[in-house]
Amino acid sequence: MSNTSDYRQQLDQIESQLHPNDKKYFQDLQLYLLTKNLVRSDEQAVTLELLTMGQDFLDASQHGETATEFFGNEPAALADALLAELPRSTLQFIGILVLISWFFLLLGAGTTTGLQINWLLLILVPFIEIMAIELIFKIMNHHVYDAQPHSTLQYILVSGVTLATIALIVGLTISVPRIAPWSVSLLPNPWGILVQICQLIICLGLLGFVLIKKRRRQ
Repeated sequence: MSNTSDYRQQLDQIESQLHPNDKKYFQDLQLYLLTKNLVRSDEQAVTLELLTMGQDFLDASQHGETATEFFGNEPAALADALLAELPRSTLQFIGILVLISWFFLLLGAGTTTGLQINWLLLILVPFIEIMAIELIFKIMNHHVYDAQPHSTLQYILVSGVTLATIALIVGLTISVPRIAPWSVSLLPNPWGILVQICQLIICLGLLGFVLIKKRRRQ
C-alpha cells in the first residue's frame, strides 16, 4: 500500500520536471497546508492531494501552461478550500507530546519517600508546549505567501517563541510548587515507584507502536 514516502517521491519526480516557478508553487502550497493547523493537517492526505494535482498539471505544463494559470493566482484560498475537504489528522502527535511531558515531569518527581505529583504542572506544561508549537506553525504559515518575505524575521520570531516557552516551563517548574502547594500530592512508595514504572512502560509501548506502524506503512 502506498504511503507518505511513496507519495513524496512521486511528487518529487513530478516537481523535478517542472519549471522552477511551478515547482516553488507546489512546495509553498504543501508548506502552507501542513502548517495551517496543527490538528487539521494530515501529511499523507496533503501529499496525496498534491500528487494528484501535480499529475494533472504535468500534462498542462507541457502545453506551456503555468501553475498559476492552471490553479489560479490565489494559492492560499485554494489551500484553505483543500483543507476543508481533506480528512482531519489524528491527535496522535498531541497525545505523544503530552505523554513525553508527563514522563519527564514524573521522572524528576521521585523522592525517597514517594512520588510528588504536581497536578497543575501536568496540565500547564503540555498545554504551553502545544500552544507554542501551534504559534510556530502559524508564524511559518503566515510567511509562506507573504508579499515581502522576511526569513530573518521569521527565524527571530520562531527562536523567540522557543526560548520563551523553555523559560516559562522552567519558571513554572520552580515557582508552582511554592505558589500553589495545594497542587502537589505525595504518592508514597512503593506506589510512587509503580506509577513511574507504568508510565515508562506506556511511553515505550507507544513509541514502539508508532515505529512499528510507520515501518509497516513503508
